[in-house]
Amino acid sequence: MKKILPYILAISMVIAFLIGCEADNPPSVFDPDKIGEPTPEIMSIIPSDSSLAGIGEITIIGRNFSPIAESNLVYFDKTRATVLSSSETEIKVKTPNIIGDSINIKIAVQQAYLFSNIKNYKLIAAVWEFGGFNEYDDAYALACDSDENLYVSIKGKKIIKVTPDGERQVYSPDAGFDKASGMKMGPGGYLYFVNILSYIFRVPPEGGKYEVFTALPGGAFDLDFDVNGNLYCGGSGNAIYRVKQDKSNEVVAEYANVYIRSVRVFNDYVYIAGEYTGTDPEAVKRGVWRNKILSAEGTLGENELVLNWDALFKKRLLSINFSADGEMYVGTDAPEAIVVFQEDGSYEGLYPGVIQPESYALCWGNGPFLYVSRRGENPAQKRVIKMNMLKNGAPYYGRQ
Repeated sequence: MKKILPYILAISMVIAFLIGCEADNPPSVFDPDKIGEPTPEIMSIIPSDSSLAGIGEITIIGRNFSPIAESNLVYFDKTRATVLSSSETEIKVKTPNIIGDSINIKIAVQQAYLFSNIKNYKLIAAVWEFGGFNEYDDAYALACDSDENLYVSIKGKKIIKVTPDGERQVYSPDAGFDKASGMKMGPGGYLYFVNILSYIFRVPPEGGKYEVFTALPGGAFDLDFDVNGNLYCGGSGNAIYRVKQDKSNEVVAEYANVYIRSVRVFNDYVYIAGEYTGTDPEAVKRGVWRNKILSAEGTLGENELVLNWDALFKKRLLSINFSADGEMYVGTDAPEAIVVFQEDGSYEGLYPGVIQPESYALCWGNGPFLYVSRRGENPAQKRVIKMNMLKNGAPYYGRQ
């Protein structure tokens, strides 16, 4: 009996401990009688087939959604999308930056016990690297011909031609310069370029060795053609030069102390982007100006300020271009990389979170694709980027 007693006491203590622990436990939060919110159901998606990854917006039609946007958790495979708005029957989301032909979309609604049914969806790349260029190629100026062949000036006296399917070939093996700062296709299939010096060069149709087209009164950084074949260029010479096909040239607009970095002809105006290098504290430091084209001879009207860039961004203004519907695209080393301006002066960054600075050159193809020469302090960033803009660019009059 004396041997059994310690065991009985020990068992009694364990039972007492367990009873005490049970008394200390909080009541269960599980309510077996509670009915959860109804299971969400996806019925259709707009647009129905596909959207652009990272920048697209889609509307999911269904039922049993929450009208509180943050209560709806929308997943593309394992990636949660940003919900923009919601009702009990519609959810609008921004597409995540993932690519796939058969991505599973499903929805969880808070207080509902089950996920929705799954719908398969396709997300297409909005932005991708093109042409196989890397930091060793060191790309600068871009141009595109009427067959969507892209021409890329790379450091080391070469111009590379890239076909629409990405095939590369050397177009000009010895362009006689380190790299082009600006290039455009011109009349007769010639590829025209400048490289900061006071000359315009061109490569003959089908490629080969360059030739000097004409000398200029001052240095030129970029160039573009108008509908009458007049070529406008500017750079360190503090002026816009007009060059005719007979190689004659003259100053058609003075821009005192303005270093011109980009030239684009749009809607009967010559637009230039530049930086003021003078000492006037009231002068616009970085901006976009324009001059009306007054005649077929290429005479220009007065200088007009279009954009005081420095008042908005304390970063460099590197390049400008236009869409067919009149939006102005500004390439920069600001975090936005490319800023889009509407005619009313409003603006926004292009494809936020999807593209990186710096956008050295912008070249629109014949359709909805915008090509970007992306540079930067980090050599790994140096690439040629192709972007689906879902709209066409303004015409290039030298492209035939």
